[in-house]
Amino acid sequence: MRIGVAALVVVAAASSIAPAATAAPSREDVLRAKAELDRLNQRVELLVEQFNQARLELAQIRSELADIRAEADRARAEADRAIAELNRNAALAYQGLGSQWAALLGAGSIAELSDRLEFIGSMAQADADLATEAARAEQRARWSAEALQEALARQQAIVERIRAKEAEIRQAAADARAYYEDLNRRYQDYLARLEAQQEAAAAQAAAEAAGQTAPASADAPLSPPPAPNPNVQAVLDAAYSVLGVPYQWGGASPETGFDCSGFTMWAWAHAGVSLPHSSQAQYDVLPHVSREDLQPGDLLFFYTPISHVAIYLGGGSMIHSPHTGSSVSIVPVYWQYFVGAARPG
Repeated sequence: MRIGVAALVVVAAASSIAPAATAAPSREDVLRAKAELDRLNQRVELLVEQFNQARLELAQIRSELADIRAEADRARAEADRAIAELNRNAALAYQGLGSQWAALLGAGSIAELSDRLEFIGSMAQADADLATEAARAEQRARWSAEALQEALARQQAIVERIRAKEAEIRQAAADARAYYEDLNRRYQDYLARLEAQQEAAAAQAAAEAAGQTAPASADAPLSPPPAPNPNVQAVLDAAYSVLGVPYQWGGASPETGFDCSGFTMWAWAHAGVSLPHSSQAQYDVLPHVSREDLQPGDLLFFYTPISHVAIYLGGGSMIHSPHTGSSVSIVPVYWQYFVGAARPG
C-alpha cells in the first residue's frame, strides 16, 4: 500500500542504500528517490484527469446524439406525412379526373371557365408545394442520418479513448505501487541491518528523519478554519468530514473514495455549486483569483497541463485527495507547482 509523498521521503532515502551498506543516505539519494515518486504520482494524476475529461466529452456527445435522433425522427415523420398526403391527393385526382373535365366543359361562361381553371391550378400548386415539402423533409432526414453516423463514430472514438486511458491509469498506478513496494522492501532490509548493528543510532536517525519529513497532516487541526461566508463554511465542513477517505480515481463520494476533482466537486456541492468532474474543466468554468487574494474555500490548481486541484484553507495550507495509495489530507500548498486559483459560488 502506498503512502503520501512526504512520508515516502524516509522510505525513498533508505531505499537508495546498497545491500551491504548501513551508512545514512545522502541528501541526493533522498531527492532522487522522491523525485521519481513525484514523477510517477503526477503521471497517474494527469491520466486520471484526462480520463475525467473524456467522460465529460462522452456525456456531451450522448446529449448531442439524443438531439440528432429527435430531429431525424421529426424529419422522417414530416416526410412520411407529406408523401402520404401526396399519394392521397393523387388517388383522389385520378378518381375525379372525369368529373374535372366535365366541370370544365360544363362552364357556362368564359369567366366561370377561368374560375374553374384557377381552382384546379391552385390544387395543382398545393400538390407541388407538398412535393417540395416532402423533398425537403427527406433531405433533412438524410442529413440527420449522416450527422447521427458521425456522432456515433465520435462517441465510439471517445469510448475507446476512455478504455485506453483506463488501461494506462491501471498500468501507471501499478508502476507507482511497484516502485513504492520495492522501496519499502529495501527500506525494511536496511532497518533490519541497521538495528542489528547499532540500535541506538538507528532510533536517533529515525527520529531526525521523522522530524524533517513528517507530513503536515499529522498536526492538522481537527476542525475547519473560519470561512468568509456560510456557503464556504459548508464546503470546509464537508471537506474536513472526509479526512482519511482513500483516494480512488474516478471517485466522487465518501462511499467510493475521491480523486482530486471528484473531492472538490463533492465538497462544493454542499454549497449548492455544481462543478464538472475534471480539474482542467473546473479551472476553465470558474472565475480566477490571484494568489494575493486567496481566501479559504478557493480552488488551487497545479501542474501544466492542469492535472491536480485542492481546496485552500488559508495560512499556506490546503486539503486535497492526492493520488493512488493516499487519502484526503491537509498539507502545505504545492507552491512550486501552482498555476492558478479560482473561486466557485
